[in-house]
Amino acid sequence: FHSTVTNWMDVTQNVLIDFDLKAHPLQIKTDSVVGSDDMLYVYLYPADGVTMADIALKLSNPPLYYISAFGYTYNWPAFPVTLPVTQDKVWTITKTATALKVECNGVEVVNYVFSESTFPVCVQSWNQDV
Repeated sequence: FHSTVTNWMDVTQNVLIDFDLKAHPLQIKTDSVVGSDDMLYVYLYPADGVTMADIALKLSNPPLYYISAFGYTYNWPAFPVTLPVTQDKVWTITKTATALKVECNGVEVVNYVFSESTFPVCVQSWNQDV
């Protein structure tokens, strides 16, 4: 992973990384192709250490994603735009006060506005500091 405050670092599965998503975008580099069914999960925790939200990307054909709150997975929609075709991808995840944005190689592929969610727990969950 990479942020504006660190160099690229290898990530070990199931290891917590102290990171302030509200203060800095998170970048993750992958080398998976669309159709591989490879998955990327990012779990977000507040200070108490209880999972409060997560993001998953699945490089199926078509590529899918989900954004959840408190462990509730609502659906796996296809990305609303076509992903860049290059195998090497840099995913940038940004959390603002009102939305979660995901970019792939500089192209915005998800702009999830919390208040537009049909699940009330989503706004409550994503408004926390992670």
